[in-house]
Amino acid sequence: MKTAGKECIVAAVLACGLAFTSTTPFAQETPTPTAPVPADSQPLADPTPGSDLAAPPPGDGKQIIRQSFDGISFLGSNCGCLPPDTNAAVANDLVVETTNLQIRVFDKASGALLLDEPLAKFFGAPSGGDVYVLYDDTVDRWYVSALDSNDSGLFLAVSLDGNPLDGFLPTFHLANLGFPDYPKPGFSKDAIFISYNNFTIAGAPATIAAIDKAAALLGTLTYFVSQPELQFRAMPPAQMHQSGGGASGYRQPPAGVEWFVSTDGNDVSGTTIRVTRMTNYLSSSPNFTYTSLPVTAYRNATTADQPGGSITTFPNTTTTQVQFHNGQLVTAMASATATDGFVYPKGRIYQIDVSRGAPTLMAERLVDPGNGVAVQMPSVDQDSQGNLGLTWMESSKSEYLTMWVATLDRFGKLVPAVAAPGGGFFFANFRIGDYSSTVLDQSDTTGDVFWSANEYIGDGGTINIWRTHITSFTAPEQSIASNSGQ
Repeated sequence: MKTAGKECIVAAVLACGLAFTSTTPFAQETPTPTAPVPADSQPLADPTPGSDLAAPPPGDGKQIIRQSFDGISFLGSNCGCLPPDTNAAVANDLVVETTNLQIRVFDKASGALLLDEPLAKFFGAPSGGDVYVLYDDTVDRWYVSALDSNDSGLFLAVSLDGNPLDGFLPTFHLANLGFPDYPKPGFSKDAIFISYNNFTIAGAPATIAAIDKAAALLGTLTYFVSQPELQFRAMPPAQMHQSGGGASGYRQPPAGVEWFVSTDGNDVSGTTIRVTRMTNYLSSSPNFTYTSLPVTAYRNATTADQPGGSITTFPNTTTTQVQFHNGQLVTAMASATATDGFVYPKGRIYQIDVSRGAPTLMAERLVDPGNGVAVQMPSVDQDSQGNLGLTWMESSKSEYLTMWVATLDRFGKLVPAVAAPGGGFFFANFRIGDYSSTVLDQSDTTGDVFWSANEYIGDGGTINIWRTHITSFTAPEQSIASNSGQ
């Protein structure tokens, strides 16, 4: 959601119309993060929809983490608002993170801060937030999108080259879109996409802006707006990556096709997910093809705990990021399961084959750390060997809001790790976040390094209310070797 108005707060003081009660954390023993419990698992190569992730190995999985450092915090967000809208992209030795009204660039090897800039300066005009950054490996460019100054359109910045520190073209302005809330970007071989919910129309239908990529790279904005079959909350466009291993041997994604993965019409409940194929998008008459894939029943979660209280579950039951590699789509969402009566959110992962005709569900997985443990804001990507990398936020009555990362190989072996342990009570919460992000480093020669950005709660939460963290990690060597047939 937009960062202005009702979502704006200043420290522990009531501001901008946001009503909440300040709560002092309960004195107690330091909560301990909880790893996923053993559960049935089927190999990803021959899946059983609805099967859970495998049990983690002994220990905390720290062997998978390569680099880990704090990102933008509440105090550094230039906003004073909730939620942080955490996301990041990586390439060419750099990590770019955006939250609310701030953008930062880090050196990926050291975590050193290279740029720290408010969006008003970055775009050349104030922004309403809902910012998102992507790296497009098909053209070696960076994109940053956000709401415009009065929340009636969108800003889009396109980098001059593969180094975001070299600057961006003058900001493009997609104007007069209504109220384009919850915007999510993606790209295909020849277009940049931003999907959003238009809250000036009854039902706030998902709407898609398709932007001519070739023209944008030359500094010209050409775009077409269309409305597919009714979908509420999120219809994120796929990031259509080049396929291959390492820094060479890439194959371009197919031209003229873009994919979307969402729930099937609403963010309340369902037994199917919707895969949408869009063609002829750089025109006023695009074509949409819809496939509803049966999955295990999901329903909007109602409950999440923390030591001494509860945490909001809003929003859940919505996909926020879709990745495409070599004919496969992968996405994740938080939603409740029938196991506990559809109470606590768990992480759901969907892997879909779109390489041969109609989309088919390859695998459905459940991130379930145990009874009473909430999994929120998951995101996932896939490496060159078929391993998945994922992140989520987790909390329970014995665990403050913590950032986790994990790898999952195609044989169902999960290796989780705490990226940023929760250190305090999250007292001012009415919305858990809008998204997290997990991306494969397309510029890394090994082709197996993931980067995730997510939220956690540190100490001093009455002042620095939320924090973000950025972590790189890779599957254990044995997973990579087994996937390579060695």
